[in-house]
Amino acid sequence: MKRWAFVFFLGIIMLFSSALPPQAGAAGETDFSGRHYLEIETSARIFYVTGFVHGMSIVRPMAEENAIIPWLNDCIEKMTPLQFEKVLSLYIQKNVALQDARLDVLAFLAFKAKCRKR
Repeated sequence: MKRWAFVFFLGIIMLFSSALPPQAGAAGETDFSGRHYLEIETSARIFYVTGFVHGMSIVRPMAEENAIIPWLNDCIEKMTPLQFEKVLSLYIQKNVALQDARLDVLAFLAFKAKCRKR
């Protein structure tokens, strides 16, 4: 009986997962671009870029000592989430040719350009 319940449950999972839209793929598989980022509400942009920046900043403890992340930590320690959003939005708006690039790449390039200036 337990085997049939397991098979039934597995079938239900397969049925529902095949009905999901294609963009509901695995984490990291996205075609979310700079153009999409500019179309969403400012509050959602702030959440996205803040999460991205904090995600990049935790790489340093897990990376080797000569990782490229120390410049990021020095740069962001006095910035607010609103400033994070402004950095990324301005970068995307200024680089129109890159607006269809992946957003995670654009965010890295934006902060690299901003923080390396200092």
